[in-house]
Amino acid sequence: MKQSVSDYSYEYKKAKQAKITRISAACVICFIFLSLFFRFFLFPVSLKTSSMESSLPKGSVVFVCPMIQTPSRGQVVYLSRMDNENVSFLQRIVNNFVKFFTLQKVQLFGASDRMSGSESLRRVVAVPGDTVCMKDYILYVKPVKQTQYLSEFEVSSKDYEVSVYSVPVEWAGLGISGNFDNKILGKNEYFVLADNRIEGIDSRVYGVVDASRIKGVAVWKFFPFNKMKLL
Repeated sequence: MKQSVSDYSYEYKKAKQAKITRISAACVICFIFLSLFFRFFLFPVSLKTSSMESSLPKGSVVFVCPMIQTPSRGQVVYLSRMDNENVSFLQRIVNNFVKFFTLQKVQLFGASDRMSGSESLRRVVAVPGDTVCMKDYILYVKPVKQTQYLSEFEVSSKDYEVSVYSVPVEWAGLGISGNFDNKILGKNEYFVLADNRIEGIDSRVYGVVDASRIKGVAVWKFFPFNKMKLL
């Protein structure tokens, strides 16, 4: 039987719609898979400040593993926001969708300019049970059952450098202290510091961090590409 133009047009439209449906379904499945992967295994975090220089300069991107919830001294952790502002489940889904397609650059809900109004990367320098004190921006740690203090670098499981430089006199009293007396960390309490000890906001300002605020451990710096490394 000879096929009419209308029959051909109908079959063409039907095939085109089926192709669009398959592509759309594939995109949805891919998005769900990547969302689950980033949610439970690895997700990227972009550093928008210089608080972790020089180890992680502003503009760096790292992968965080949410499966690691018990960090050791020296590891860099991803912390939830400290201002306790709640973001609904639907808003989190929208945020994840937008952040996924903007390489973590844009967040529609919960974004804040307050010092504690956003998630952050900080280095764990003391763990539960430690006694700590600070002198000239360097932390000294006395682990449980130890009788003497050691520098943060001596007890750390990772090698890193800190950034310290002279500050103007008018900065005095702003809360970014370079010295304090003994503090004892309780159960599930961690002391975190920015590598940039002058500009970073950390446990010197908002206090010790409960384990529940740790959302993962940074395991791989992958941008800039020419400076990739395991953390």
